[in-house]
Amino acid sequence: MRTGGHAEPAPESTTAPESSAAGGAVPETPNATLRALAEAGDHPLMRSFPHGAVFTFDTDLRYLSAGGLGLADVGLSRELLEGKTIYEVFPAETSGLIEQLYRAALSGESTTTDIPYEGRLYAQRLAPVRDPAGEIVAAMGFMQDITKKRADEQELRDSVERFQHIFSYAPIGKAIVELDGRWRQVNQALTELTGYSEAELLAGTFQDITHPDDLDADLQHVQSLVAGDIPGYEMEKRYITATGATVWVLLSVTLVRDENETPLYFIAQILDISQRKAQEQALQDLVAMLSHDLLTPITVAVGYAELLDTSWADLADDRRAELLHKISAAGKAAQAMLRDTLTVSSISGQGIAPRPEHVEVQDVVRAALDTADASDVFETDLRPGTAVVDPTQLSQMVSNLVSNAIKYGQAPFRVSLDEREAAITLRVSDSGSGVPAEFVPQLFDRFSRSEAARTGTARGTGLGLYITRELVSANGGTIWYEDTPGGGATFAVDLLRHT
Repeated sequence: MRTGGHAEPAPESTTAPESSAAGGAVPETPNATLRALAEAGDHPLMRSFPHGAVFTFDTDLRYLSAGGLGLADVGLSRELLEGKTIYEVFPAETSGLIEQLYRAALSGESTTTDIPYEGRLYAQRLAPVRDPAGEIVAAMGFMQDITKKRADEQELRDSVERFQHIFSYAPIGKAIVELDGRWRQVNQALTELTGYSEAELLAGTFQDITHPDDLDADLQHVQSLVAGDIPGYEMEKRYITATGATVWVLLSVTLVRDENETPLYFIAQILDISQRKAQEQALQDLVAMLSHDLLTPITVAVGYAELLDTSWADLADDRRAELLHKISAAGKAAQAMLRDTLTVSSISGQGIAPRPEHVEVQDVVRAALDTADASDVFETDLRPGTAVVDPTQLSQMVSNLVSNAIKYGQAPFRVSLDEREAAITLRVSDSGSGVPAEFVPQLFDRFSRSEAARTGTARGTGLGLYITRELVSANGGTIWYEDTPGGGATFAVDLLRHT
C-alpha cells in the first residue's frame, strides 16, 4: 500500500478514459478498482443518492467520483470535485482539517467526524477501499448536512441540563417516582427534609416514610391519577424522618404518560410546611386558651363585681374586702395571661432585641420577688455576682420562674445563685411532685401544659416557660430542668458573665 502517487499498473489493467461523463479531467487509472471508482459517478445510484453526498478519492487525495443529491446542499458538484485534489477544491483551512482524516482512511482507519464548512456543519464518514488483493487503493466518504440536527441535540442537552439544574438545586423537595412508589430520582432539598441520604431514599419507596395515618389517602390519590380520573393532586401529609421525627409537607403530584397515554412515572414537589402547621396549631391553642383559661378569671371578676354591685349594703366590711381581693386576683391573672400572649406575639413577629449590660443579678432577683409578693415564701441563697444581660428581661425570667413554682409546686420554695468562672447559675426550686419524666421534653414548648396542670386549679397559658426560654436564649444563656433533691421541680438558668 502507498500513501501517495498512483498505483503500479496491474497486468489486467486498461487505460481509463481521460474524462468522466461529468466533464472533469480524470487521470489514467490502470488499477481496475480505481477505474471502477472513477466511473462510479455515472452510476444512477451515485447520481440519485437521496441524502448527502458520496465521494471517492485516491492516495493523492484526488477525487475520483462524486454524487448524491446533497452535493448542491454543500455548494459543490461533480465538475468541481472529480479529478481535483482537496487542495484545489477547498480553502487551506478546510483542506488542512480534512487532510489528516483522508490519510487516516487511506491507512485503513474508518472515521466519523463533524466538519464545519461555509457556516454549516457536516457529518463526514470515511472508510478505506481495498482492491481484490486487499491493498488499500482509495477511500470512500459520505457527507451530510447535520447543522439542524446538531443544533437540536444541543438544545436538548441544554434543556436537560436546565431541568437537572432546576431539579437538583430547587429550594423545595423534588422527586421522580416510579409507578410502584420507588424513588427514581431525588434532589438535595428532599434528602435534607427527610434526613435520609440519596442512596437510602432510592433504595426504598415513598410508602416507607409516609406517616401511616396519611398513607391510605395518598395511595387513593395515586390510583385516581393513574386511572385518569384526575390530572394531578395536592395534599398535606406527614413524613417520618430518619431521626423518627414527623415533618409536615405539601405534596403536589403529576403523572407523565407516553404518546400512547401509558403511565410512565410521577413527578412530585414536596414543600416543608411544618412551621406553618405549628403556627396553625399555636393559633388553635391560643384560641382555646383565650376561650377557656382567660375567660375564667374574667368571669370570676365579673361575677364578684356584680355581687358587690347588687349586695353592697347587705355585705359586711370583711366580706366586701374579700370579694374585692378576689376581683383583684382574677384581674391580675387575666392581666398576666394577656401579657404572656402579647410577649409571644412580639417574639414571633419582631423577635427579642435585648440590651445587655453588666447587672448585679442578686439585686434583680430580690426586686422580682418583692414585685411578686413572694419574698416571704421563698428561701434565698443569693451570692453576689454580675452577668451580662438585659435587666428588664432578666426580671421577667425570674418572675416567670417564681410564678411557675408557686402555681404548680409546693413549699418550701427556694431561689439560689451560684457564681462560676464563665456564668452565674440561677435556680428556682419547689418541693412539689415535680414534672413527669415523659413531659420533660415538652416543658419549654409553646402552650405546653402537663395533664396535671390542665386538670388542676391553677390557671395558666402554657407560655411562661416558653417565653423564659426565648428570653434566656436571646441573652446568650441556657435553661434546663432538673429534679429537686428530695422531690420537686428545679429550673436552672446559666447567665453569661462575659460577652
